[in-house]
Amino acid sequence: MPGNSFNGGFASHIVVPSKFLCEVPDSVLTNYSLEQLSVIADAISTPYQVVKKSELEAGDFAIVIGVGGVGVYAALIAKIFGAKVLALDISRQKLDAALSNGVDAVLNTKDLDIKEIKSRVKTIAKELNAPAYMWKIYEMSGTKQGQELAFNLLSFASNLSIVGFTMDKLEVRLSNLMAFDAKLIGTWGCKPELYPEVVDLIAKGKLKIEQFVEIFPMSKINEVFKNTLEHKYSKRSVLVPDF
Repeated sequence: MPGNSFNGGFASHIVVPSKFLCEVPDSVLTNYSLEQLSVIADAISTPYQVVKKSELEAGDFAIVIGVGGVGVYAALIAKIFGAKVLALDISRQKLDAALSNGVDAVLNTKDLDIKEIKSRVKTIAKELNAPAYMWKIYEMSGTKQGQELAFNLLSFASNLSIVGFTMDKLEVRLSNLMAFDAKLIGTWGCKPELYPEVVDLIAKGKLKIEQFVEIFPMSKINEVFKNTLEHKYSKRSVLVPDF
């Protein structure tokens, strides 16, 4: 991953092994710019990989915690896979965006304690005629509160996927995994061989991305980073070279 495992994260051009490249059809470039499509690398492909790893099937109940620049794609991809999808967030704006793009239900968790959230999630599952057990939970917020909530939503035969990252530590009872016969998995980036599948979803119009991308010139990198840390953006930021 450029900027992580090797240099070039903010370079205008970079040399990469050809086996990691994915051809983009002209039909896709007709509707999207390369700058917009750049979010496929990580922002879309990471949740796509974790949805596949979780073995999500049509009819499953998928709970996505945090529907920001990455989490919203997890919710939309889960819906494409045929799940009943519930989005959780503390931002009304992000929840509205998810709802307007086909998510089945949303829940604003701001000012709610874990007990109340669990009760409302169960009610929503029943209203959606979704399974009462075997939930697929995706923690995308990368916050201590989000991860604590995700673990507390575990139930019988649940599958919890951790995608969001935080340095904060939390205390959980791992015996819950045993008691519920549940699974806990993580994911790191996305396998290059899965990229064509993501591009195909966009090419077929199943996944739309323009609403969730915001372009900035590289000269504003410090401002963008500052605003990102202060959670001022609701879309995925893309930096492009100044020419």
